[in-house]
Amino acid sequence: MLSAPSGAASPVPWQVAAAGAPPAWPTADGAGVVVAVVDSGVDADHPDLAGAVLPGRSYVDADPGAEPRLLALGSDEDPVYERAFGQADPVGHGTAVASLIAARPVGGRPGMAPAAEILPVRVLDDENRYHDSSMVGAAVRWAVDNGADVVNLSLGGHYDSAPFAEAVAYAERHDVVVVACTGNLKPDDAGADGAGGEEEVWFPARIDTVLAVTGTDREGERWRTAVAGEGTDLAAPGAELTAADAAGGHRTVTGTSFAAAIVSGAAALVRSAHPDWTAAQVRRALTSTAHPAGAGLGAGIVDAAAAVAADPPPAEVSASVPAVWSAAATAAGGGLLGLGALLLRGRRRFGVRARTMTG
Repeated sequence: MLSAPSGAASPVPWQVAAAGAPPAWPTADGAGVVVAVVDSGVDADHPDLAGAVLPGRSYVDADPGAEPRLLALGSDEDPVYERAFGQADPVGHGTAVASLIAARPVGGRPGMAPAAEILPVRVLDDENRYHDSSMVGAAVRWAVDNGADVVNLSLGGHYDSAPFAEAVAYAERHDVVVVACTGNLKPDDAGADGAGGEEEVWFPARIDTVLAVTGTDREGERWRTAVAGEGTDLAAPGAELTAADAAGGHRTVTGTSFAAAIVSGAAALVRSAHPDWTAAQVRRALTSTAHPAGAGLGAGIVDAAAAVAADPPPAEVSASVPAVWSAAATAAGGGLLGLGALLLRGRRRFGVRARTMTG
């Protein structure tokens, strides 16, 4: 059974201990790192997230009966003003994800990176769905342009999207780590023993430069409804996790969405400890130090402390472009990807942290 590593702070949520975060905290707690949660918004008033949530942006129309409008920071005509930000969450999904990443210790349920900041970007409607993948791509670009070091995508689907893929390529060119869930099976599709978990990994998790995360239970076994198999990079606790509830208090959540949040928190710890490492180096540190696990779980179960303590992974040798990027470039008219060397973000290299929010 997975348990808290020796020397870990106590008590901490089981998933935080199982993912190896507490031993990393004396070295790195996520301070100085911004994690964008592209989701259903984040309840900035939840006590676990007090002071953790930055002003964000919503791409969801507050009034579906009116002409579609982009609601953003600075909107002054929206009748429900707070919906113009990402700091409200009518669904609760994004709040749970954010708390798993960066809940403060004050409530006794710290997240993986309890000093990281959350940049909320709302793309999911009141039914927890998005209807336009290009809109999600625009949200990713906005997060990159507004200070994100890590982008968490606890969403996805079966079909590729060229605009969304180009946004992921944009994040890679700007040295931002992108983490996404592999997807969830319907219970009827999983079978009695969960053997249906070999379904194709969802998009955008199947893009090469995205960390594709599946979910495990307390025993370190794949959760029966978690998509796994080829294309999976890492596993993390994803069943029966305790997370913040946007309605107040806490709730139990299950799914690869929440496993992805655990890995985003681990990535924040690595970025906090090693601000000079590239996104590719962070990914390799996380996968090379994972605990070997069962079939279909990629490199294994994430170990945040081991990744933080790892020697610097080798630099990129080549600037090869995944096929999905090339497809995105072709669909967008070609030439948009700038197939040159990776551009490191100056604010990380020189310690200057951008905080300007674009319209």
